[in-house]
Amino acid sequence: MTHPERSPRRLITMTLLCALACTNLHARGGSREDRMDRIDHNEQRDFDRAQQRAAEEKVKEFSGKQSREAKDEQNRAKDVTDAEKRAAKEAEDAAKDAEDAAEEAAKEAEEAAKEAAEAAEEAAEEAAEAAEEAAEAAEELRGSSQSMRDLASSESPEQDRHGFPVRRGEIVALDLRDTTLTSAQAKGFAVIERTPLAALNSIVTRLSIPKNMDAATALATMRAIDADGAFDFTHYYAMQFATQGSGAGAKQSKIASRKGNLKIGMIDTGVTAHRVLNATSLQQRDFGDGKASSPTEHGTAIASLLARDGASQIYAANIFRGNSAKPFTSADAIVRALDWMVGQDVPVINISLAGPRNKILDKLISRAVGKGHVIVAAAGNGGPTAPPAYPAALPNVVAVTAVDRKLQVYRYANQGGYITVSAHGVDVAAAAPGGGIGSYSGTSFATPHIAAWLARCAKSVNSTTRSKCISALAKSAKDLGAPGKDEIYGLGYIS
Repeated sequence: MTHPERSPRRLITMTLLCALACTNLHARGGSREDRMDRIDHNEQRDFDRAQQRAAEEKVKEFSGKQSREAKDEQNRAKDVTDAEKRAAKEAEDAAKDAEDAAEEAAKEAEEAAKEAAEAAEEAAEEAAEAAEEAAEAAEELRGSSQSMRDLASSESPEQDRHGFPVRRGEIVALDLRDTTLTSAQAKGFAVIERTPLAALNSIVTRLSIPKNMDAATALATMRAIDADGAFDFTHYYAMQFATQGSGAGAKQSKIASRKGNLKIGMIDTGVTAHRVLNATSLQQRDFGDGKASSPTEHGTAIASLLARDGASQIYAANIFRGNSAKPFTSADAIVRALDWMVGQDVPVINISLAGPRNKILDKLISRAVGKGHVIVAAAGNGGPTAPPAYPAALPNVVAVTAVDRKLQVYRYANQGGYITVSAHGVDVAAAAPGGGIGSYSGTSFATPHIAAWLARCAKSVNSTTRSKCISALAKSAKDLGAPGKDEIYGLGYIS
């Protein structure tokens, strides 16, 4: 049945509208399949675009990475190049430094070689001069020993290499070790005597030498057995190398004396009674052989000079024997006397003798000095060209030379670098035999004044301050001769 309101016009209109709607629907999507196709196409497009962007980002990232790696590689290459350049520069600098160092070393080596050659030349010259001086000194010693050739002739002495007389058939040792003695006895040596020196903490051993062996060979043999041992000959000693001043009669009736309370020792000849010694306490001991009356003139004069300068206690050790014209002594007698002095605590010891150097005597004097004692010795009367006289020439002994009243050196006095000081010792008034007063000259007669000076210093400060008194002596000396210490007057004159 036809709806009344649906006219043909209306139907046409509705049909047209429906067609238009369908057309629009188709235009917007068409069918479902079309729409699905379009959706898939869009998604594919978006996916493709995403893939493209991802690929582009990958390419970009990869390119950036490669760029960075290339840059890093470039930087590393640059670093290597720079390092190689630095290494090359350092190597070049090192090579230059090495070259410079080599040149400098070569120059220094050349200079050192030149200096060594010059030093060797100088040493050769010095050695030649020393050899010449040694030869001259040996000749002087032989010349000086001439005056001692007939010394101790009663004991038939041998001679050392300088011509000084030594006791025949023996040598002497200080502090001989048991093992050394055993070895020596196996070679034919034998003990003659062992002398303990209690004050010096020593033992002196006299050894007889094997048959058919001279003293020089025996000494060399003992030194070969014990290179560290102390061995020497038993040397003989005289009052001095040359004839010294002697008494010339009674020129004065008395000796001007100085008050004092000094204790002094003297190693000399014996001392005889004399009026100038009446107020002096005199302790004497004999270290001679005791077989005959010992000489006394020299010792009496020395004792009177010590008393004149204030010695109230004198310890006098006689070490000489033989006739009064030419008395002699030996090293063993000297060391026994020295030990007695040390044992009596005598601060200053006056020695008026001279002779050759002896190793045993050297060591024992050093031990006495080490205990605080002062050794004062006459410089010698051998003349200006004479070699050093011992023990005065030892470095720890005060060596005294003599001058006259015009402060001119005694013409027979020894000279040398060992001279310590000068004192009046020419035409000195001293006790003479027979109770009179004589006039004496020689370094022996200058020595007592210095011994008393040092004893007075030791008493005022302390007997153990030896160095202070030696320094005070130097400060008190009046300079004579060349400025400063010289080989003629030493430090100068002590009034």
